[in-house]
Amino acid sequence: MTGALIALLVKEPFLAVPLSFMSHFACDSLPHAGMAPGRKLFDRLFTTTLVVDFIVAVILMVILGILFPHQRWLIWACMIAAASPDLMWAYYDLYVKKIKGIKKVTLGPLARFHSWIQWSQTPKGWFIEAVWFVVVGGIILNLR
Repeated sequence: MTGALIALLVKEPFLAVPLSFMSHFACDSLPHAGMAPGRKLFDRLFTTTLVVDFIVAVILMVILGILFPHQRWLIWACMIAAASPDLMWAYYDLYVKKIKGIKKVTLGPLARFHSWIQWSQTPKGWFIEAVWFVVVGGIILNLR
């Protein structure tokens, strides 16, 4: 939703897409829902949450594409850019650990920053995410 809001406010692709990418880290710096320490990246609960989150994101992309047809592609690009930093965790967990078989993984600078910025991932973070969703969604709807 943050990427969509940036797309609708900035409107310039060469600025909106990088800002959307960077917004991921700003949002991660807020308390939010996430994995408890010691959990595996792709356990059943996390995988279910990931699938539901993906389905909701695709539905939102379709809805926003219908509501804002002239800005559809920029909205979609910004939403993908805003979500994309989390793909690095799939890289480290699936490719480096599982495919390459490296048990002790050394994170790169961006991954270390990404891990550090997420200082608060708790079940209570769902409340903050829900408030953020409603506020940003309300702003987006008011832009129509």
